[in-house]
Amino acid sequence: MTYRNGLRQGDGPGMLRVRRPIHAAALGRSAMRYDATVIDPTVPPSGTGCVECDEVGGWWLHLRRCASCGHIGCCDNSPAQHATAHAAVTGHPVIRSFEPGEDWFWDYRTDSFMHGPPLAPPLHHPLDQPVPGPRGRVPADWRSRLNP
Repeated sequence: MTYRNGLRQGDGPGMLRVRRPIHAAALGRSAMRYDATVIDPTVPPSGTGCVECDEVGGWWLHLRRCASCGHIGCCDNSPAQHATAHAAVTGHPVIRSFEPGEDWFWDYRTDSFMHGPPLAPPLHHPLDQPVPGPRGRVPADWRSRLNP
């Protein structure tokens, strides 16, 4: 079964039902090489949670990091989809997972995974931060509020 952009649920930046983390090495040759003009490996992440969700008291499923400026936004399965909104507003086309154990990059221009360089630490949210998160703001019916 396919969903938006022809991806199976569990593929792409949302990754709602991935059984194990995706590592860049597993992407193989099918992943594009990275575009150094849109990735700044020296910029640290903007924080430990979705910037916009934190501002309004929202919550997220998974976190994504802008590879250009370090902005942390929530994934496409999250109610607010701030990572994709950030890419659309800023023109920053590449994100990296900000989840522990994941090191994949996603290029919105090609709707595909890509390889990327090591980024400035930290590479993921704190290990004690729950998924979904953050602690204390996730509604009991969170599964029914996710985007497909």
